[in-house]
Amino acid sequence: MPSLQKEGLPYWIFWGLLLVILLFLLFIFLRDRKLRLRLSSFFAGARRRSVLLRLKFILKREQQKKENALQRLGEKAWDSDIIPDSAGEIKAALEESVKKRDASQMEWKNTLAEMERLHKQVEESNAQFEEKVRERRALKTPFDERLKKGREEERTLKKLPPGGETHRQLAEVRRELTEASTQVGEYERQIRELEMEKSHSQREIAREIHSWKKKKERLQEHIKDVEALQRDFYLSLGRLLEEMKVESQELQGLYAEIEVINSRLDTLRRRIETLGG
Repeated sequence: MPSLQKEGLPYWIFWGLLLVILLFLLFIFLRDRKLRLRLSSFFAGARRRSVLLRLKFILKREQQKKENALQRLGEKAWDSDIIPDSAGEIKAALEESVKKRDASQMEWKNTLAEMERLHKQVEESNAQFEEKVRERRALKTPFDERLKKGREEERTLKKLPPGGETHRQLAEVRRELTEASTQVGEYERQIRELEMEKSHSQREIAREIHSWKKKKERLQEHIKDVEALQRDFYLSLGRLLEEMKVESQELQGLYAEIEVINSRLDTLRRRIETLGG
């Protein structure tokens, strides 16, 4: 069939009209000064907000650095026993928190030692039970073999013609089978009892280990809480030392680090204030 001709305007007319529209918009933009100012203000505001967000993020990071430095300053002062008289309450609180932490850490170590002892007890108990089971099975083995041999003899005798001697031998074999079966049953009963006792012992020790494990986890959480409280006290002590400028050669390095951070913080705050943040 003959190909159909495509309907619509030629492409060059479409692109020509689009170019005319763009030129018209450009002409309006160049003539309208208020529109240019509004667009410029919009883009300038977007840039300013972007710069403000970045500066505030940096400010927050520097403030965190300062808190860390102040905390290290307080911890260093505490370790070096550089405590001003005005920090009596902080000193008392730190002493109390250190006592709580040390007591909890000692209790945690004792708990861990008890758990290790219980795990070792489980291993020793299992080894003892397994040894007893091996002994019972070793004692049972001859009777198992006697049962096997006796059943074979019983099958052989049953194939022989009935008679007095055959009947006597069959009775003797069956008596031995009964005795061997009784012994086998007794040893199997003892093995089952040992396995049940082992399972019961494992459950009891497992419950005890679980109880100690829960206690260890509670102690770990308590130690974390006490250490977090200590860090707050170190931070309070560091702020007091920064304010009082307590002279100490051991603290000079941290003082210098905090001064550098303070300088950066002042610069950031001025820039944020200038941008209207």
